[in-house]
Formats: sequence, C-alpha cells, structure tokens
Amino acid sequence: MEKNRKETAPGRGINLEKEITQDQDVAHEKEFLASVAAGDTIPYGLANDYMFHAVLQSSAEALQGLLSALLDIPESEILSCEVINPIILGDAITEKTCILDIRVILNGDRQINIEMQMGDISNWTDRSVFYLCKMFTDLKQGEDYTNIKPSIHIGILNKTPLPADAAFYNEYALLNRKSGYEFTGKFILRVLDLSYLDKVSEEETHTSLYYWASVFKAQTWKELMKLAEQSESIKKAVLKLHELTQKETVRLQCEARERYRMDLQSTIKTTRAEGIAEGLMQGREEERKNTEYEKKRADEAEKREKKLRELLEKNGISLKE
Repeated sequence: MEKNRKETAPGRGINLEKEITQDQDVAHEKEFLASVAAGDTIPYGLANDYMFHAVLQSSAEALQGLLSALLDIPESEILSCEVINPIILGDAITEKTCILDIRVILNGDRQINIEMQMGDISNWTDRSVFYLCKMFTDLKQGEDYTNIKPSIHIGILNKTPLPADAAFYNEYALLNRKSGYEFTGKFILRVLDLSYLDKVSEEETHTSLYYWASVFKAQTWKELMKLAEQSESIKKAVLKLHELTQKETVRLQCEARERYRMDLQSTIKTTRAEGIAEGLMQGREEERKNTEYEKKRADEAEKREKKLRELLEKNGISLKE
C-alpha cells in the first residue's frame, strides 16, 4: 500500500509529490498559527524590498497571484512566470550590486518588472522610464525588432510620484494626445499608490489588488492572517513570509536594507536642508550685492548731475531756462 502511494494515490491519480507538498503546507500553516500571537508586529513585511523579492522568488503561487492582481488577468491565464533575476537568500546586497526589483518573464512572451519602493520617489518618473527602456530594448544582437517583448514596469510606492494625477492604480502608455489612440501596447508604466488605500471606492475594496495592497501595508500578523483568508495566493505569501522571517540571514539582510533606506532618506533630507540654507545665504548675499550696486549707481548719477550743473552755471546757463 505504501509502495503504491509513492507513485500515485489509488483511484485519484494525484501525484505523491503534490500530496507531500500539500501536507507540508498544512503542517506549516498549523505551525504558523501555533507560533504567532495575533497582535505580534511583523519584523519585516513585504514592504521591505529584500523580503518582497525573497518571498516572491520563493513562492510561485504567491507571485502568480500578485501578477494576476496587478495585470487584472485570471490566474488560470498565467501558465508560467519565471523570475530571471533571483537573489541568493542571505547574501549581502548593496545598492551598487543589485536593484531589488523582481523581473519576470510571463508566459514566455511578456516582461514584467515589479518595484517595491518605500523610500524617496522624487526622481521616480525619470528613473522608472530609464529602467523600462532598458528592459524594452533587451534584444540579442541581430534579433528582429518585432521580437521585442511587451514590457511593463510596475511601481508599488508609498505615495504617488504625480500628485496631480493621484489614484489607487494608474497606467501610463504611449498614446496620441489628440485622439487617444494607443501607439503601442508594448511600453507601459503602472503605479500602485499604497497611500491611496483608504480612499478607494467600496467596490474596489473587494478586489484582489486591494487585498494585496493591504498585505503590503499590514503591520501585524493578525492583519495578515485575516487577509490570507481572501485567496490561496495571499496565504502562500504569508506562510512564506513567516518561514523566511525565521531565518536569521534573511532578517539581517532585511535589516540592512531598512537601515540603508533610512540612511539614504536622512542624507537626502540633510542635503535638501543644506541646499535650502545655502540658497538663502546666496540669496541674501546677492541681495546685499544688488543693494550695494544700486547705491553705487545712485551715487555716480548724483555726481554726474552735480558736474552738469556746475558746467552749465559756469557757462551762464540756467536749468530753469
């Protein structure tokens, strides 16, 4: 009986490997529920770009569910999603050696780049276009232009980079400004604004995209446990997050990324403050110079007028005439 079970479950045609995976998932879920106090704060959630990358490259089901939500397509249409820039979990990551966006080839014919960005977004519009262009032009030498894969860059941001066009989820493409006709559907930018989460319509609060956005904003295991009830893919993401949270090497890299982000934010803030202060000082100095210059011009004009009066009076000419 046991020997037969190693091949298939009699009468059901279910592969044992799949059964074992399901059993492991059930065991992991029970372990998770038993070990986590609902009110406990999540050490590093999916808003941490290292943890975001680690979870999604480690769980195909979670990645598939997120892509389904972001692209608004049924999960059944996602036949394959290959992460082409995996990281070695626990290895040190620096800004110079790795951008922690997760890049995916979807169904073999589309390129998707997903960026988790909770830091400074002052240059995000230019930077995102730059990365999208690099991805879009990723052709092999001699390859025909018609082989260029449709490319989508999706930014999951802590706030919108375009306040005048704020929305929960926006898509930008190449269009004819007059007619609105789409020039090409192969070059697309999307922005998921997490700060807009509490402003969405009642209808949107029941979408998979809303649930995923809530996962990114969650602070406690209780919130995640509730969201895990909404879909199997979110449950997989939460369980994988919990599993990776137990690994010290992963936690250390999450901490390093968080520290890097905070240091960068502090540097940017300090630089801006110094720039403003320097600008004010330069402005005051310029104002002083302008004042001195105007005074000098006024003095010179007064001297010229005095000389003119003296010259006219010397020649017997009165200004009153």
